[in-house]
Amino acid sequence: MTHHASQVLQPPVSEPALAVLAKPALAALALAVTALFAAAVPALAQDPSSAPLPEQQRAPIPAQPTVRWAPGQEGKVKGAIMTREGDEMLVRQESSNDISAVSLTDGTKISSPSGFLNIDKKRQDVSLLAPGLFVEIHGIGGDHGNLVATRITFSKRAVKVQNSIAAGEVDLREKQAENAAAAQRNLNMINAATARARDSLAAFTERIADLDKYVVKMQGTVYFASGSFELNDASKQVLDNLVMQGQGLQGFMVEVAGYTDNMGSVALNQALSARRVNAVVAYVADKYNVPLRRFVNPTGLGETQPVGDNMTTEGRALNRRVEVKVLVNKGIAAADSSANKR
Repeated sequence: MTHHASQVLQPPVSEPALAVLAKPALAALALAVTALFAAAVPALAQDPSSAPLPEQQRAPIPAQPTVRWAPGQEGKVKGAIMTREGDEMLVRQESSNDISAVSLTDGTKISSPSGFLNIDKKRQDVSLLAPGLFVEIHGIGGDHGNLVATRITFSKRAVKVQNSIAAGEVDLREKQAENAAAAQRNLNMINAATARARDSLAAFTERIADLDKYVVKMQGTVYFASGSFELNDASKQVLDNLVMQGQGLQGFMVEVAGYTDNMGSVALNQALSARRVNAVVAYVADKYNVPLRRFVNPTGLGETQPVGDNMTTEGRALNRRVEVKVLVNKGIAAADSSANKR
């Protein structure tokens, strides 16, 4: 952040006035003016209205690709993932402002160094490709200026850093501000990082905010016994029906969110809701070979967003659930609708 020094303009004194002032009076006047402005400068520096807006209050500027890859052009990008929507990512080249659109395919190989001297390569899951991860991408230019990734590598350390950021566990200790307002903002940030349950909900909301460009094509809800994350036959049937209805869909995403009732501790319910989500994702991915990149940030949200009354047995049963929504891009959905009307 660039700091601009405050400039204080000394009011002019006319020559006639100076002429009538005795030398002792001039010296006293100079000392008084100097003391006055010395006291005024810190006050100006602490005026919140004159300070630049903090980063949190500035309107975000949507990232756009700045690099266009020619079709068939071999290329390499090394830097951090900025955003990801399904198979599409934006990656910023390290030490520059160059941003490339990168596309994933079923043939993209994802790995990280392993073994003695990191000579071997270990295959990694596509779900690890999340914003904040530092990657090296090799690929070939696509049809719309994008780079179609053929090989992506990243280190274990990069995954740890990205996971820490996503979980709100990175200690963001900034230089202590020179005024009370900046100090209060830092304190609020630290307090927010320790609110685990609220962080989970906020991160979930933020990372699917860009899904406004998608519409819900179909949805279903599966329910669980108290304290359990095992799928029963009825739950599996709901998931089977969703997959059958979605056959042939193009450009779809799957949003999965898990919940619990309010029985037990908040921490245990948070973990239980995450296990329920994992059970649903694993069933669909294993049985129907649905790529994991199609699942949008599957998240357990614990006791939040109850749909039933937790004071009753029936209400608690309704809250022990996982909601599954199949989303389709609005443009694709509109095209399908037009085709059906012909």
